[in-house]
Amino acid sequence: MSDRLHEIIGEIGVLHNTLIENGKINNSNEVFQVLKNYPTDVKKHYLNLLLQYYFQNNDLKNLKELLLAGAKFDIRFEDVKAAFLNIKSKELNVIEFMEESIVFIKDSDISNNLEKMYEYFHSDSSLQEFLEKGVEIIKRNRYICAHCYKNQNTKYSEFFLNKDLLESLKRDLPYLLN
Repeated sequence: MSDRLHEIIGEIGVLHNTLIENGKINNSNEVFQVLKNYPTDVKKHYLNLLLQYYFQNNDLKNLKELLLAGAKFDIRFEDVKAAFLNIKSKELNVIEFMEESIVFIKDSDISNNLEKMYEYFHSDSSLQEFLEKGVEIIKRNRYICAHCYKNQNTKYSEFFLNKDLLESLKRDLPYLLN
């Protein structure tokens, strides 16, 4: 299987670059048509990676199509940051759509991502109204809250700290704050 895994990775790389170059990546139905010519293991691996790509690019329409097709991936906070940086309108975004998953993400790579999100939010006041719902969802994550509490000297901590959640953590999960 390890030999086949290298083949799959290689095929996926070529496939992904081709779909980007010809623009078919922007339409999941066209991607599904292209994938008909590939072995099942390549399809499965690629759809899961493509789901992550659509999430990071805040492409809700195509994300939904892949979810319906059974694709899945483990959301990392890096993915949330990428999606957040791609919010450009008031339309429903992937962070709002995947709200439950975002609230429960447990990740150790938080600082740099929060900093970039904080800077993006404050970089353009015209975007702030589009980003507020995403910020509120992120602030409901107990690991983000604990991280901000433990790193109060950072410029983003006050912004992302959820004081109500913090009180709940102090009472119910104090070990997260150590």
